[in-house]
Amino acid sequence: MNILKMTDSELYDLGVEALTTKLGKAGASRFLIINMHAPCTGDYSVERHEWQDNLPDIDTLVEQIQQASKEEKIERNRISKLKTYISKNGKPLATRIQEISDEDLYTLGLEALVGRLSIAGMPRFIRLCAPGTGPYAADNHKLPELDIVPITEEAKNEHPRNKK
Repeated sequence: MNILKMTDSELYDLGVEALTTKLGKAGASRFLIINMHAPCTGDYSVERHEWQDNLPDIDTLVEQIQQASKEEKIERNRISKLKTYISKNGKPLATRIQEISDEDLYTLGLEALVGRLSIAGMPRFIRLCAPGTGPYAADNHKLPELDIVPITEEAKNEHPRNKK
């Protein structure tokens, strides 16, 4: 499978399949909606000058890299536990998908897309889904239907917000 030679339609279908497999219908829809409402903003040239004017010395830079490495390891461990939490026997659990934050869902969605479409296909899929960018954009394409998930009292009490 050569992602670079795929048509937009083939890539889109493969991306939606990857999201639906890893996140379920509700999670895939939520991922696409999050992506639609989180456009990139800012002025790169201004931002570049801001961070370049405040570059640290080499010792500080080494410390920051070591700290970032520790934080990345902690984050990978957290995401691994999250993936275990939201699925049962490899299938996503809709009630648990609803409980996680948009940021975590987006992280899991991107990981699913990279796993299925590669690092080259993931940004192309995201671009295809962006508002106003083509026939697969969220404003022109029907999103997958949401699963109807009954919320039990037990599920409500499992949510971290409800725990004291």
